[in-house]
Amino acid sequence: ALKHVKGEYYMFVDSDDYIAPTMIECLYKSILNQNADIAVCNYLYYFENDRKKNFATNIKSGVLSGAEIFYNRKNERNYGIWTVAWNKLYKREVFGNIRFRFGKYHEDEFWANDIYQMDIKVVTIPECLYYYRQHDESTMKQKSIQKNFDVIEALQERIDIYLQKPEYAHQAYKVLIFSLEYLSESKRLITNKNEEKIFIQAEKRTRQIVKQLKKGNLSKIQRASLVLIGINPCMVFRVGIQFRGLLERFI
Repeated sequence: ALKHVKGEYYMFVDSDDYIAPTMIECLYKSILNQNADIAVCNYLYYFENDRKKNFATNIKSGVLSGAEIFYNRKNERNYGIWTVAWNKLYKREVFGNIRFRFGKYHEDEFWANDIYQMDIKVVTIPECLYYYRQHDESTMKQKSIQKNFDVIEALQERIDIYLQKPEYAHQAYKVLIFSLEYLSESKRLITNKNEEKIFIQAEKRTRQIVKQLKKGNLSKIQRASLVLIGINPCMVFRVGIQFRGLLERFI
């Protein structure tokens, strides 16, 4: 936490990463100028073994509500900018009672489900001030069935929230498609009866979501895909990934 005469703030930095010298100052001033609860900056994917691969996210200056992010921006293809906890500065008085879910991998996914449902104001700045280091030994590079189960749980939790409002069926559909990647990979990683049991439960919940989504306001192509997903969700992902560009046009 960062203490200042005008309040106390949270910021997270992963041990592998580093920040620009001006990051805290820029985010702090943005919060003051807009009377916001969170300030967000762009970040650089930094590949230490091949700098030609480096690329930055691209959010523009703006002011958004938590609801706008959660219901309209969260599931855009934006390299996780609304999910990760570390490219942001938070007012402690707003988020002091929120905690990361205990014992969870991909805890950012659960964290994002919680914070963007709050009545908050978020300011974004275009400066690229956080450097997200990529290397083969990083935690995110290590495959694990439990990591997959946790992210499936977080995504299905988000779907349940969207399904409470019929107008957000399209967002629930997007997240369902995202979850199929983790479900399919989990099936390949099963090594024991307990993992198989958890997988079966996740697959069953996927089919329940499909049934609920069939009642939503979706396109004909999306409805047709739900029939196939309901039959064999993992197969749909394995086939669909071969046509990723085409698939993304419909989600």
